[in-house]
Amino acid sequence: MTTMKRAAGVLALAAAALGLLACGERVEVPPAHVGKIMTKDGYQDNLIPTSKFRLPPCIAYCDRLVLLDVSDKAYQESMSIFIPEDKLNLGVTVRATLSVNPKKTAELFNAISPEGKADQIAVIANEQVYRTYASQIIQAEVREYLSQYSISQIASSNEKINADLGARLGKAIEARTPFAVRHVGITNLKYPDIITKAQEAAAERREAIQQEEAQTQVSAARLERELREARLQRAIEKEKAETEALAQATLAASVDARVLELRKLENERAWIEKWNGQLPTTTLGNAVPMVNLGK
Repeated sequence: MTTMKRAAGVLALAAAALGLLACGERVEVPPAHVGKIMTKDGYQDNLIPTSKFRLPPCIAYCDRLVLLDVSDKAYQESMSIFIPEDKLNLGVTVRATLSVNPKKTAELFNAISPEGKADQIAVIANEQVYRTYASQIIQAEVREYLSQYSISQIASSNEKINADLGARLGKAIEARTPFAVRHVGITNLKYPDIITKAQEAAAERREAIQQEEAQTQVSAARLERELREARLQRAIEKEKAETEALAQATLAASVDARVLELRKLENERAWIEKWNGQLPTTTLGNAVPMVNLGK
């Protein structure tokens, strides 16, 4: 009886194990990913979109779900580019927003080895695709394009150069990599210290010149004001002198011959009033001199 119970228990455990194996592993293709089933004979042909399902049951060999990340990703490349014309290095940062081209996803499963995430799931990361294809192309295109310009040309025509470089990178990436380009362009330029210091010195000189010109304008304005005040003062003094001369001329014109005769008579009357009645004595003795009092 005991032996029969033991046998029944073993059979039950075996049945349970077979049941679990028959169900298969539960897996998921998350959003912004596509998947393929890898069997012992290689990948199945069909791409699996976002979904949840169970892998086929297995005993000796189990299939795996391989995921490919096709989401939009932002990448940044920082590099130092030698500028032949200046014989200096220019620091450049390029930022690109890329997504895997849906028409090129199938070939990536055969081109890039997936990295294991679990026993039944492996992943081809977006970063793997970028490092394999796009990174080197971006660096090569940026170096080749910018090295034909001088640093001063790059600084003065930054917007145009950035637009032209973005168009060039976009064509190269889409033609030579599995990516579609959302955006690509220069986000930062780091000029050599010698250039930066020269620009700072030039800016300081311009500032000093502007301050000197402003001070000159202030001085010129002050002198102009003082000149206007001096001219106004001279005009006032001239007006006063002319007014005084006019008053004197008016007074002189008002004194005519009758006024002069009246003043003469007044002077003679004043002389007569002061006379004491004595005649002046002469050497003629008692002779009375003739004195004309009429005039």
